[in-house]
Amino acid sequence: MTIDETNLLYAKAKLRKDGVYSFHGNYWVVKDRQFVAFMDLAGVCYQRFSSFNVLIAHFESYGRRKKLREWLLSQ
Repeated sequence: MTIDETNLLYAKAKLRKDGVYSFHGNYWVVKDRQFVAFMDLAGVCYQRFSSFNVLIAHFESYGRRKKLREWLLSQ
């Protein structure tokens, strides 16, 4: 994910409720109006810490949205 895409998602997150959303094939997570995590097309899930992406999981490409939703509810 590029810096421009990340900045755009931070701006969009301020207007969204908690949940999992889609953007250019990637799923991204909003919690407390903050962009907190995303998953790419390959099923690799990253959590956002300031300007760093930290690998938190690797899932199969199918069921990505469901897995992110479960992760969001466990936080």
